[in-house]
Amino acid sequence: MALASIFFCIAGCLVKAGSYIGAYKLAFFRFVIGLGLIATAALSGRAKLVFINKKLLFLRGLTGGTAVFITLLCITKLGLGKGIVLINSYPIFASIISAVFLKERLRLFDITAILTAMVGIYFVAYEKQQGFSLLVFGRYELLAVLGAVAAGVAVTLIRKLHDTDNSLAIYFSQCVVGMWLVIGPAFSSKGDVGLKGVFILLGIGVSVTIGQLLMTEGFKYVPVKTGSLLLMLETVLCYIAGVAIFSEPLTATCLLGTALVIGACSVVLLRRKLDH
Repeated sequence: MALASIFFCIAGCLVKAGSYIGAYKLAFFRFVIGLGLIATAALSGRAKLVFINKKLLFLRGLTGGTAVFITLLCITKLGLGKGIVLINSYPIFASIISAVFLKERLRLFDITAILTAMVGIYFVAYEKQQGFSLLVFGRYELLAVLGAVAAGVAVTLIRKLHDTDNSLAIYFSQCVVGMWLVIGPAFSSKGDVGLKGVFILLGIGVSVTIGQLLMTEGFKYVPVKTGSLLLMLETVLCYIAGVAIFSEPLTATCLLGTALVIGACSVVLLRRKLDH
């Protein structure tokens, strides 16, 4: 899970660097490269693709593919740090969803942390406007939160699918469904990729595929809540990279919100370790 976070951060930096390519093209090539790498492994006999629970695999692909596109779009529109913090609030929603559908225990302590993280999400998404209003989310901030909900559903499905399907089949489903979700807009959108863009796209595809396989395999051994919280390392790395590499603004409100989101998730993880 820690290694997956590092590779996801690398991919996030490449997405930010390739913002000029456009979110649809970034998403399309990300899925296609992932498909190519998995297909190559399967054809060479080094991996086996067996699809058992086709209905859940499709739902995993639909929710995961949607979350991936929203992530790429929000990084290009909101910046690496802010976009990833909002998207990676998905452990909050994954914990709730897995408690309902997988019957994983959700204690009062967890609920308190979830509410704290939601306050953090508000501060991160806050946009200062004239006058006072609680509804100060911009459209991309709101979209990022919806993407976090979709990602929460996706990781819950990954946990459930490990009862029947292997990691390659689960990730393959996301690439296939995700590719068809964006193929139309990707080819109709304008913009030249260029030689630099080719290397960026290859880098995104490879780093994300490695990260996804590490993450998917990790969920085989840990509950959704624990695995999702371990992936919060990506949030920290991306926030630092956004400020240090891309000179993104560092506001007190956003910093407070980020600390609340990451802190609340980390405390839940620490509490789980102490319980064991």
